[in-house]
Parts: sequence; structure tokens; C-alpha cells
Amino acid sequence: MSIVFIDTERVWRGGQEQLLSLLRGFAERGHRTYLVCHPRTLLAQRAEQAGVSVHPTPMPNEWALPAFWRVLALLRRVRPQIVAFNTPRPILLAGIASRLAGVRSRIIFRRVSFPLGRNFLTRLKYNWGIDGIIAISESIRQQLERGGVPAAKIRVVYEGIDLNDYPARPPAARGRSPTVVGTVAHMSAEKGHYFLVEAAALIPDVCERMRFVIVGDGECRADLEAQVRRLGLERCFEFAGFQDRISEYMRSFGLFVLPSLSEGLSSAILSAMAAGLPVIATNVGGIPELVQPWETGLLVAPADPLALAEAIQDLAAHPEEALRMGRNGRRRTEQHFTLERKIEETEQICLGFLKRRAATTEPAHA
Repeated sequence: MSIVFIDTERVWRGGQEQLLSLLRGFAERGHRTYLVCHPRTLLAQRAEQAGVSVHPTPMPNEWALPAFWRVLALLRRVRPQIVAFNTPRPILLAGIASRLAGVRSRIIFRRVSFPLGRNFLTRLKYNWGIDGIIAISESIRQQLERGGVPAAKIRVVYEGIDLNDYPARPPAARGRSPTVVGTVAHMSAEKGHYFLVEAAALIPDVCERMRFVIVGDGECRADLEAQVRRLGLERCFEFAGFQDRISEYMRSFGLFVLPSLSEGLSSAILSAMAAGLPVIATNVGGIPELVQPWETGLLVAPADPLALAEAIQDLAAHPEEALRMGRNGRRRTEQHFTLERKIEETEQICLGFLKRRAATTEPAHA
């Protein structure tokens, strides 16, 4: 196959990490892969290092005509069989460009759990000329259907993790004091960091018993640091910023917490499970499809710092139970969420779209 992927995010998040792993996997399987993305991003840099043909293209909004002409020129030059949209912004204009360039198939990767807009333009974007939508969770699939996308267009392919990056953790790393409570996420409002800080403030003698490590960066960081100072928690909170080697941080955690208000699936939870960590997370979006309560972790209601504090204290007080959950999470990742499985399933879906397109365009025979 030959595929052009289009992504318009300026920051590195789980969706970009998962796209990069797919690009690498497709390239290793002999497919010709191209990436259109915003210039000077980490995604562009890492894709180039992986040998992907990268075409930097600013796309500030859905009606960016200079981007339209650049994409059209690229598609006419490389003549891909598929155009794949990793983010919503380019779907309409780049979809038109792909039709003008004679591209056979168009697919969308839907990685976020935000509801689709109930308007004509959104319905047009997600239905007109789109062969299929790959949702990363059943939760997103259901949301797409509620938004007016026919069920027949949607396929679910769970994200995957490269287990080679997460060797099994030694049991001795468990149950130490203070308990290291870690989270990894872009610092945006929907990730719920504020509720984690509030939860910490509700734990008695928290700075003697626990240390909280927040890995990531983003627009909410300054406000979160101010909240930590206001609550007198500076001694037990560390803001590690953006980190390239997440697996190294995961090895230092005793518990992993993700207090999201909205979540498509969560690459960070997959990483934590691969690292053998028990997970405390909110019961939103695709998270319950990853975390099995009392088996691989605990689920709490979103925006509930008291419930979050109680869950953290519970697992910190029962290290053997936390160890059991972590082992179960690792096993569950090995069984259901490997990178190889994700690449294989995505490849087969793409090939299926091409076969159906070929069947519908072949001339009929008497």
C-alpha cells in the first residue's frame, strides 16, 4: 500500500505517539508511508528519524487554502492509494484534494472522545467520501454512531504498546515509602490534574507518606503549580515536564493515576499497565475498556477528589494487592494491547477498504 497520513497537532500527545508507531510498523511491512504535519513538531522530527517521508504543512484552520494546494500537489505527485486523517481539522479540504487527485480511499482515525458536532458540516466531514473510521475504543464507536455515522463505516482497533520498551518490574520496587504516585499526560483541562492535587490535599500527612510526580507539559502547568503552592504541597509534588523516555519514569512509580474528565482510550494507561503498575483512573470514555476494577486497578468517578484520595490511600496501604493488580495489568496488555496486533489489524482494514474500492470501480462483465 501507499498511504499519506495527515496530522495537524502542534504538540506531542498520545495520538501522535500512536501514529508514529503505526508509521514505523507500516514502513517495516513494506508500505510506502508519507506524513503531512505541522512544521517543526516533535512528530515531524521523529517521523523523519524513522525514515518516513515528511511534508511540513501549516494548517491553522479548516479553510487554510495554501495547505489545500500543497496537499493537492503532494497527492498528485506521490499518487497514494489511501489518505488517512489522524486529526479532524484537515478532513474536509484534504478530502476534497484527495478526490481531485484521484486517491482511491479515505479513512479517519478517531482518537478523542469528544462528541461530534450536530451540524451539517460535521456530518459531511465524517460521511462524504469516507470509506471508514477507525475508532480506538468501543466508547468512541458508540459516540460516532450517536453523532450520525453509520455503524457499517466504523471499525474498532485498540491502541497498542511495544512491550520491549517495558521490561518486567522487579517486585522489590513495590511498597516502598514514601509511595510514588505518578501521572503522565498533557497538561490540559480535560486531563483532570486539578483533582489530583485536591485529592493529595485530603490525604493525612501526605508529604510524609507520598510523593507525586507529574510528567508532561501544557497550558495548565502554571495554574497547577500555583494550586500546589496554595495548598502547601510543594514538598511532595514534582513537575517533571515533558519527558522523552516515559518508560524510565514508569519504573520509578508505585502507583499510576489518571484523573481524566474525557479520554478516548489513553496511551499513558497502556504504558502503565505494560510497566506492571496498578492504575487508578476515572470511569470515563474508553478507560473502563482498559482498567478492570479490582483486577488491574481502581476506577473512580470523574471530578471527585475525595474518591480519588481514598483509592490512592487504599492501594498505598496494600502493596501486595497493588502488586497483584500490576501483574494482571501487564498480562492483560500482553494479551490484548500489543503494538503488533494494532498494526496487523489496521493493515487488514486498510487492505479491505482498497479491495472494496477496486470491486466497485471494476467494469461489469456480461
